[in-house]
Amino acid sequence: MLTRILTLAGCILAVANLAAQLPTTKPTVQVKRLDNTVNSPIADFAPVRYGDRVYFSSLRQETSNGTPFSRIFSYTPGQPPTVDTEFNPKNNSSHMACPTLMPDASRMYFTLCRDEAMQKCEIWYRDREYEGTYGAPQKLPEIINERGANTTQPAIGWDAVSKKYTLFFATNRTGGKGKMDIWASTITWDGKFEAPVCLPFNTPEDEVTPSYSQTGQTLFFSSNGIKGFGRFDVFSTKKTLGGVWVAPQNLGRPYNTAYDDMFYTYHESSQTGYLASDRPGSQCTGSIEGFGCFDIYEVKKSMTTTPVNLTSSDGNAKQ
Repeated sequence: MLTRILTLAGCILAVANLAAQLPTTKPTVQVKRLDNTVNSPIADFAPVRYGDRVYFSSLRQETSNGTPFSRIFSYTPGQPPTVDTEFNPKNNSSHMACPTLMPDASRMYFTLCRDEAMQKCEIWYRDREYEGTYGAPQKLPEIINERGANTTQPAIGWDAVSKKYTLFFATNRTGGKGKMDIWASTITWDGKFEAPVCLPFNTPEDEVTPSYSQTGQTLFFSSNGIKGFGRFDVFSTKKTLGGVWVAPQNLGRPYNTAYDDMFYTYHESSQTGYLASDRPGSQCTGSIEGFGCFDIYEVKKSMTTTPVNLTSSDGNAKQ
């Protein structure tokens, strides 16, 4: 019996030693600033990808008196961006920013701000027509755009718990927990919006720039009210099957830095993330009062394998 026990122990030890010698694989994340065809010397932000096209907002255009205003641009990776004349308003008296599309591209939501500082905003939408173009812009009802509130940064997600689409957005409307909060409104089957709910993870400070990963059923957002690495950090949270939002998790470095890291979105098909940041290395030198000076970054995750160490502690190669 003792011989069998010793033999078994020897086998277990051999397996453990073998496992220790096997190569290990772990995910690594690389955050790369997009080149100067995408980024400009003035704020570029709110990147979101649909198919092979990336949409983003930029303050690179100016009025006749030199005042910058926001418009939506888009590009296919490897090509220079162009301003989307179909989506953007014809006059430059207002800012248009933060586009988000339904998964089938049947509707585009966006933010329209009528003040220079982009602090008096509303959420609008345009529906795709049969011939493929988008119809006239329409403002969401007052149940979303509360009068006198700053309502902005729409994001759409399919909620697997409620089996319905949900509109997430940032606002300082009454009933919130702090300055800017993230709210959610369920969209009914007939296209109406249910009364928005202030999500429980909001703080007395700012929670902004929501986005939703449908595959992972994950809500991303940025906050300067939850302890992190810097001013605004990117966080993630999920809703349980019981409908309870779990405590937000900081995405950590290199997503977050000691600076403002915001507008994170994730594209499922290409497994590519995008964010806007004013971290060192950004070229943005100009913005508008009250709005950050951002550049757009691409986030790629890959698997790195640590090779086997075939050298023993005495410096000799293992046999």
